Amino acid sequence: MFYKDAAGAVFHTYSTYGRGLGMLIGAYNFLDLAPKGRDEVGLAWPMVWVRHHAQYVEPKKPDPCCD
Repeated sequence: MFYKDAAGAVFHTYSTYGRGLGMLIGAYNFLDLAPKGRDEVGLAWPMVWVRHHAQYVEPKKPDPCCD
């Protein structure tokens, strides 16, 4: 997080790594209340299931030849 004052000076006010953003993502609050939480036991690293939106596989469209 950065802040720019009226004089134009930029200040670095907050950084987070790992789980530091959990309080800002509402869905995590609900997941953490569930019996198994985020169910990350046994994963290669925590939150391995989170992917950038561009990395999701597009669903295959039906082949028009076989309707």
